[in-house]
Amino acid sequence: MIKKRFIAGVNCPKCNTFDSIVMFTTVDREWIECIQCDYTDNRPEFPTLSKTQTSDIGVVQFRPSKH
Repeated sequence: MIKKRFIAGVNCPKCNTFDSIVMFTTVDREWIECIQCDYTDNRPEFPTLSKTQTSDIGVVQFRPSKH
């Protein structure tokens, strides 16, 4: 199944048309296309960290203070 959604407020990098980019999502892939021209681009894949690598990214949870 392919999910399709418009990306608001974005210009196409090729034809510079405003609000013409659509993002398509499947289970294993994401890409964007312009509805005005033939521009398309795949979402870059980021390498995953192995169990021996560490990351500087952490999760911070903000909780409301009790007054």
